[in-house]
Amino acid sequence: MHGRGSLFVGIGGQVICIRKQDGKELWRTRLKRFSGSTTLLVEEDAIFAAARGELFALNPKTGSINWNVPLGLGGSVCILGSQSEAAVAAAVQAAQAAMASAAAVAAAGAAAAGASS
Repeated sequence: MHGRGSLFVGIGGQVICIRKQDGKELWRTRLKRFSGSTTLLVEEDAIFAAARGELFALNPKTGSINWNVPLGLGGSVCILGSQSEAAVAAAVQAAQAAMASAAAVAAAGAAAAGASS
């Protein structure tokens, strides 16, 4: 599989393939414009990516989009493949929720400090 020596990154509505050996970008595919998060599931013959309520299947060697399906949802989508991947996805979601909560607390603290000045 092409992916053994590659790292696949989902960010901002894009999937990027990076060679692990030296960090060289091998390909980049734009899925959706203005998408905050892009989740991935990498399998032997395909990369599945979700961005802004749409699911995509990509060729791991070229990054070309094999198919895409609108899910009819506007929020974040998490893709789960197996139990071990589900555990990783749950950990990532928990970390994202913790970061969002910390940001909200910081914003509230900043607003309260500004109001008392």
